[in-house]
Amino acid sequence: MAVSFPRARPSRRRGTSVESRARSITITAYSERGVEMHTLHVAVDESAYSLRGIALGELLNRQLNGQLELTSVATRVEKRREAVRKLLAKEGLERYQEAVRVEEGDAPAKALARLAADPQGLLCMTSHGRRPASELFLGSVAAEVVRHSNALVVLCGPRFDSEAQACIETLMVCIDGSKLAEAVLPEAVALARRLGAALQLLHVVAIEPSSRSPLPQGIRDPETAEPAGHADIMESGYVHALASRIHDEHHFEADWEVLHGYEPAESIVSYLADQSNVMVVMTTHGRSGLSQLAAGSVSHEILHEAHCPVAVWRPPHRR
Repeated sequence: MAVSFPRARPSRRRGTSVESRARSITITAYSERGVEMHTLHVAVDESAYSLRGIALGELLNRQLNGQLELTSVATRVEKRREAVRKLLAKEGLERYQEAVRVEEGDAPAKALARLAADPQGLLCMTSHGRRPASELFLGSVAAEVVRHSNALVVLCGPRFDSEAQACIETLMVCIDGSKLAEAVLPEAVALARRLGAALQLLHVVAIEPSSRSPLPQGIRDPETAEPAGHADIMESGYVHALASRIHDEHHFEADWEVLHGYEPAESIVSYLADQSNVMVVMTTHGRSGLSQLAAGSVSHEILHEAHCPVAVWRPPHRR
């Protein structure tokens, strides 16, 4: 008998109404953006897998209306440029050949981190290639870029489905009550403004498994779990207060959703399965243990399973 994992249950205590959410999108109209986007960099190497980042770049550029560049870093510039152009032709992407830009160097992560840190640019990368031929996967170059760039880096994992995303309507920011997870909020607000997108706070309330359940934790039915009760009310109050703070400090409206689940990553991935035209935003690589969401394993799981883009950021004091 197959055993399925429980889907995350959204709380009945939700954020702003549909009318309020529409107003929040209006607030972020293009004329009100802070810094205009000029260049959208898509990091590529000589692997076909890295070219999946082009679809992500095009998705974002529909709203940013900037210049799309395919950026690579190599010690032999002309050899790399020719290799990437041949690969583009092989994959039927000849129209991007003139967009190839190769930087000379033997430290791809540092070069890409400089591009990511440019306030008038945005860096997109593939991750979790699982192929030795690809330089670009989280745990290697992508992780180093995130560590050194002091900026959001937008990643697409192996399950990213560009055809399921017509645009980015909502940035879903993962929070867990820690200052570390909340540190990404100014970056998320800035990107939402650039995209003309809404902002939603996503918080997971842990379900306590019922002692009566015969199933092990992780595969128990949420209906047999102990009720969240008072904890649910407190968590809803937390996200409401955080949304109010965003409004006061950044003059930006935020919606919110409180989920219920045994594990943060599973709950978020389950919730995302029913969403379209969204991007996840989260802090990554927490080392103190104070933030579950910022742990590498959680961001890894979300990135690996999500069908949508995932923008990750590491606070400067965690570098």
